[in-house]
Amino acid sequence: MTERRLPLAAMLALALAACGTEPSPPVVSGGGNTLAMPERAMLGTAEVEASVVPTARISEAAARQYGIDCGDDRVLVLVSVRDGDATPPVTVTGHARDLRGVRQPLAFAAVTVDGQVEHVAIARASGPDTLRLEIAVAGADGIRTVLRFSREIPR
Repeated sequence: MTERRLPLAAMLALALAACGTEPSPPVVSGGGNTLAMPERAMLGTAEVEASVVPTARISEAAARQYGIDCGDDRVLVLVSVRDGDATPPVTVTGHARDLRGVRQPLAFAAVTVDGQVEHVAIARASGPDTLRLEIAVAGADGIRTVLRFSREIPR
């Protein structure tokens, strides 16, 4: 039971930290048990973090900030890259595959939120399902990292 509460606690901690220089996670309502911890990797000295959030659980204000349309059949894929307080220029590409094996490309767009660059994409997913994601992040210096992970999509 404690393990299920950890993601909610992490999201709340991130929301509280948003007042500083940390990335601003989307404001999420309800269903705390379905939120997954962010996936992390290193890109040289920069930390890459990828999150998946059902858009139906994102506040209207956050949806406007990220420039997305919310719906029951969509999830937000959010990638942030931080090197200290800086957001280095990167290219983000990727795809998602559902349990049926249907592959969909992720078209990432760079969005500035609270002075920090975030990379956002929308994937179609009707829960319950599992999305397997592969996200490639390439720095301007040619360094590259790939995040491969899966997330449960709730009903």
